[in-house]
Amino acid sequence: MDLSHLNPPQREAVLTTEGPLLVLAGAGSGKTRVITHRIVHLLEKKVPAKSILAVTFTNKAAAEMKERVVHLGGQKAAGVTLSTFHAFGAEVLRAHLTRLGWPKKFAIADTGDQVALVRRAMRDRQIDDKTFDPRKVLTLISRAKNSGVEPQPKPEGQGDDLDLAAHLVFPLYQLGLKAQGAVDFDDLIVFPSRLFTEFPEVKREYARRFRYVMVDEYQDTNRAQLELLVHLAGGHQNVCVVGDDDQCIYSWRGAEVRNILDFERHFPGGKEVRLEQNYRSTSVILDAANAVIEKNPHRRPKRMWTDQKGGALIQVVSTPNEEEEGRWVAAEVKKAVAQGVPADEIAVLYRVNGQARFFEEFLREKQVRYEVVGGSEFFDRREVKDVIAYFKVIANPRDEVSLLRIVNVPARGIGDVTMERLTSWAIAEDVPLWEAMRRAREIDALPQGAPEKVLEFVALIERYRKAFTKGNLAEVTRHLLGDIGFVEAARSHAPSLAAGDRKAKAVAQVIQSLEAYEKKEGPKASLLIYLNRLALDTKEEEEEPHHTPGRVTLMTLHGAKGLEWRLVFLVGCEEDLLPHSGMQGEAPNPEEERRLCYVGMTRARERLLMTRCTSRIRRGRELLRTPSRFLGDIPQSFCDVMDVGAIPEGPPTEKEKSFFASLKERLKAGA
Repeated sequence: MDLSHLNPPQREAVLTTEGPLLVLAGAGSGKTRVITHRIVHLLEKKVPAKSILAVTFTNKAAAEMKERVVHLGGQKAAGVTLSTFHAFGAEVLRAHLTRLGWPKKFAIADTGDQVALVRRAMRDRQIDDKTFDPRKVLTLISRAKNSGVEPQPKPEGQGDDLDLAAHLVFPLYQLGLKAQGAVDFDDLIVFPSRLFTEFPEVKREYARRFRYVMVDEYQDTNRAQLELLVHLAGGHQNVCVVGDDDQCIYSWRGAEVRNILDFERHFPGGKEVRLEQNYRSTSVILDAANAVIEKNPHRRPKRMWTDQKGGALIQVVSTPNEEEEGRWVAAEVKKAVAQGVPADEIAVLYRVNGQARFFEEFLREKQVRYEVVGGSEFFDRREVKDVIAYFKVIANPRDEVSLLRIVNVPARGIGDVTMERLTSWAIAEDVPLWEAMRRAREIDALPQGAPEKVLEFVALIERYRKAFTKGNLAEVTRHLLGDIGFVEAARSHAPSLAAGDRKAKAVAQVIQSLEAYEKKEGPKASLLIYLNRLALDTKEEEEEPHHTPGRVTLMTLHGAKGLEWRLVFLVGCEEDLLPHSGMQGEAPNPEEERRLCYVGMTRARERLLMTRCTSRIRRGRELLRTPSRFLGDIPQSFCDVMDVGAIPEGPPTEKEKSFFASLKERLKAGA
């Protein structure tokens, strides 16, 4: 393999194969190229493909890396294990979870299942789910699992009692998962570590098998993932982690910037290689971004540079309010498209989703095609959730959340009274709900005629359980949905013909997804594995942006990480917005906000425009806004400053020239 096209630090990272290695890969520095070449170099050194494990955070990243490795290294590279953390954890659990008391065929609970289990546990603990949002309780449970401790209530007078709710709910939530033979996403990381701790022979098996371990996006790892990595590589120490502490922007979901800052503590004697040459942005953009990030006190020293000297100045624009900000940005986007910049090479990046409104409004007015990019909403559709719930009950009758969802969908005369009495009987007899339904004739409390209807439903599920074991999953699904009149019922509940068509189309897409899975897996295809892959894929792709070619991209700064555009508008550069004053009761995190600004700035290849408002309407009142401290960190020589409200056109005024001086004074005064 020819390494001559790599720069010296890239080559050093590729050729350093033994012992701990930290590759500090700054924005746009070619880290994927380093990882793929390093894997192929190991293969050329006669390391067996099955001995190499590389993990990253999304299916898309893993698939792209696999493709590039096979392209570079040929077919022998196909045996390298390249996966996400969660997919790797699921593989370990498939082989060994029975040791922890779970069934061999376990289910992976998706977010909907998790919320339903939390809600049920809250009811059992008599916690009002109107006062305490079950999703927020679930977030605290997830964070606790990832940090290796059970949720604990804060001392009296501190916190908002959500922590107490999570503490009370946690044991029941875990019990509920186990009763259903299910694990959640965090368990896919936590349980393998538990297996490695409690069963040293399992740990030895994996440590012997994977002699070389690599981790991409290391700055995004949490404590549980670090623990898993130490288990795997702590013995042979052949661990290479690639990341950038300056791009650690996910602490709110558990990412620990300390993992990268304290690398040598976990893997002593490690070597550090810095990739500081940027292949994306102009030197003006990079020098401005460096000036912002260098103010962070806790970071590994590095300074990005580029061969692309000069470049357009950064436009720093103040507008009177958010409406004018939206109008100005839309006009500039329209102008850029007219000058030949493709729409999909333009992005408007903001701190929070609520900022998108005026940009959408004025882009529509200017007839510029755009897309607000977020996660896929397909699996949030009611009819899709219902079909998936049928699959879950057929694959795992202990899944009572899904069972209660579809027992009367479409309506078959099994109402709430029947289910409430069945549930009470099951609790009294200490049997699963499914067993109670099979014994419906023994339950005197059921309404007249209900036992027959319940038993018809039980027979339907058991008939299709047998049918699904014989393969042809998509074809069996068509028969099942036809049998129960599912699509017709979904259409009948739609408010219009068009809405009915959308529901039918969504159901058809589920069947197409099954067909694609069967085609890929062949005879190995099974309903439970399909469901587990689906749960994993949707979770891992929540943060993975999906956007349409030919449209301007509107997205949050968090969603933009890893992407790039020729022209970037970084909007809302004001105190309390960027940096944000704290989300949903969270304490402000100025260091992470600075990293977020750095990530936003380094998405731009050719031009960067940073906008702010001098006032915004909040709860019906006009509030004056302070410019972001990050604007004050950028040297004036890199900026072209403009005040839209004061000067619609003409040469720069003295007011503009003194922008930075006055900004710094205001920030000092507010400190």
